[in-house]
Amino acid sequence: MSRTLKEKRMKFPRELFAALLASLLLGGCLTVRLPGIHIRQTGEPQVLTWNSLVRQTLSLNPDLKVARYLVSASARSRDIAFGDYLPSVEGGLQRDVSRTNGTAPTQDALGLDLSAQQSLFSGFGTTGNWLKAKKDLEAVKLAYVETSAEIRFRLRSSYIGILRLERLLATDRQIYERRKQNSDLVRLRYEAGRENLGSALRAEAITGQADFDVQQTVRSQESEALRLARESGGEFVFPVRMKDDLEKMLQKVTLLKADYAALAEKTPKVMRLIKTAEAAKAAVVAAQSAVWPQVDGTYDYGYTGDRASDLKDESSLGLKVTVPFFNGGKNVAAIRKAKADYDAAENAAQSARDEAVALLAAAWAPYMDAIEFVKVRRGFLEAAKKRAEIIRAEYAMGLVNFTDFDAAEQENASAEKDYVQSLADVFIQQANWEKTLGATLEDAYHENK
Repeated sequence: MSRTLKEKRMKFPRELFAALLASLLLGGCLTVRLPGIHIRQTGEPQVLTWNSLVRQTLSLNPDLKVARYLVSASARSRDIAFGDYLPSVEGGLQRDVSRTNGTAPTQDALGLDLSAQQSLFSGFGTTGNWLKAKKDLEAVKLAYVETSAEIRFRLRSSYIGILRLERLLATDRQIYERRKQNSDLVRLRYEAGRENLGSALRAEAITGQADFDVQQTVRSQESEALRLARESGGEFVFPVRMKDDLEKMLQKVTLLKADYAALAEKTPKVMRLIKTAEAAKAAVVAAQSAVWPQVDGTYDYGYTGDRASDLKDESSLGLKVTVPFFNGGKNVAAIRKAKADYDAAENAAQSARDEAVALLAAAWAPYMDAIEFVKVRRGFLEAAKKRAEIIRAEYAMGLVNFTDFDAAEQENASAEKDYVQSLADVFIQQANWEKTLGATLEDAYHENK
């Protein structure tokens, strides 16, 4: 076996080991590790405001960051397309050396060159590509607006959910105290022989149900606090408390008549699809460039010779014209495809505009219903409260039976909970209406500055 073959066999395992080591090192560098996450429970509730949550979400929400990075990437694509307007310049260094067996190396040639190329006319292809990239960037920016509106809706819904649960917890605790007093009253009447055992046991069971409702609401608060943290991008901490009140917020709600047709044109999705259609229209211009002549200007300048001390300069200036005659019909097919893409994009924008009209109407109606329904629920609450007070007093005196007393108490408790829900429904529907309009977190930030 020759020495060269042995050296090759010994060298191969080393090269393989080096390749494996490099692969492992690169693999480690490409590993993605997410930051750690912890859920903390504090003794005192963390007090939050809507303004602070909006600011925090704008800074920390990961979905919003993704949308921002996509805008940045699209902006770089636009810059890349603009680069086709500018000349392309390249430089090179070439050195050729020959060696003869048993003699010293001989240098044969050395070359230094600089070449430049400038597109003078590309059949409007460069302009079409740049306009398409520009419209794509505008569409991505509007996609960011859609994302911001969606995140605002989720954040607002969670915020209202916390407020609802705070109000509901206070209501549940009041109901529990009443149920406990009622249970004691029924038990005393049973022991005095004026009530049956079934009524006493039912009153105790209802008290247990009221206690369960309190604990259930507390657990729901913890769950909603974590949802709020996810939407705001902050720490997973509970409990939290909102520095706000549903009834005070209701006083600031104003009723305005909505012009669905005018509003539909301004929704982010419709505007985004319009920009997408405009980008597709620019793509038609770019596709049409394939049937136009292409004109490029070239310039070359360089030094060549046997040695660095003996170089001669050379330069050339040229004009290159390329005329497409036939390429299998691909250019014509590309134009027809681009036109079909544009027609599809235009109709998609029109469809989204028409759908936006329907969605705005569908969001406005329940919003108005929710505002007006609060008054209805308040009336039922006042009536149920007064009726429960009267029947409770009559039951204590033995003027009504347990069935009437139980029904009145149940009606009062349901009316209290329904009223809390009606307050929350106003702001959930308001958030849905704002999302349909395309109101963003940035809008919320400026509204409250």
